[in-house]
Amino acid sequence: MPTSPYFPTYHQGHSGEQTLVQNLVDEQIKLFGSDIYYLPKTAITDGTLDEVRYTKFQDQFQIEMMLVNVMGFGDNAEFISKFGLRITDEIIFRVSTNRWDEEVAEHGMAAKLTVPSRPNEGDLLYYPLTEDLYEIKYVGKEEPFFQFGKIQFYAITAELYEVGSDDLATGIAEIDAIEELFDSAIALSMGVGGTGDFTTGETVTGGTTSTTAEVKSWDSSTRILQVINRTGTFAANESLTGNTSSAVWVVSTFDTLQDTNSEYDANRQIEDAADNIVDWSEGNPFGEFGNFTGSI
Repeated sequence: MPTSPYFPTYHQGHSGEQTLVQNLVDEQIKLFGSDIYYLPKTAITDGTLDEVRYTKFQDQFQIEMMLVNVMGFGDNAEFISKFGLRITDEIIFRVSTNRWDEEVAEHGMAAKLTVPSRPNEGDLLYYPLTEDLYEIKYVGKEEPFFQFGKIQFYAITAELYEVGSDDLATGIAEIDAIEELFDSAIALSMGVGGTGDFTTGETVTGGTTSTTAEVKSWDSSTRILQVINRTGTFAANESLTGNTSSAVWVVSTFDTLQDTNSEYDANRQIEDAADNIVDWSEGNPFGEFGNFTGSI
């Protein structure tokens, strides 16, 4: 027997009921939610094999979202992996489908999103309450499953963002400051005889390698230049020119293994210790410590 023509089925719904439920969802999120910054990603490729060199976050817009796991972060917030202690604080937000479409259209974000019709995995969320960035890992698009024949909200699962070599240039001071604090940085010792002073945030370009980087800090008294967001490796004795300040200095020494933004960085110590253990000479091709002819 077919379904009753006088009552809409669960999957068909009715426009009046759908609008009512959508309005209730929007109101609840506005009452109990928070204003979240949404940062769509832009992949910067090498132009040859289209391999992603790094990711840039230069656009942003605010939209209200409601926190679901109000009792704390999700499962496996801290655990021991083969790389040591990892903190992957998981957080879940709900965002209205109606408000998402409105904000994307208002800020012209459709062309900057991989999938304009919904939040995208890999994009970032900035939560002002915790002052942290979260990377979207999964977007639930059918939760609940077509209530009254329509999807009213998306469920966004995100984890604490691990800052790497990505570029944050959103124009929001508290967001962009995260890059300066946690992005991988190296110190360049400049030779005497340079001209001008580099300015924080400007791009410097190598005269020999054409490598670029962003200035984190410049100390004219010690001639130490700290940079982040390198596109390659500078060469010794090459000149660096500031794109904004027009300052020109010659690189003297630097160490790409020493991250000046981390007090726990031990890359240089590990490298030096490994040089005393691993032997790649012709008589010891496998690099085993203590290996000699006739040993087991």
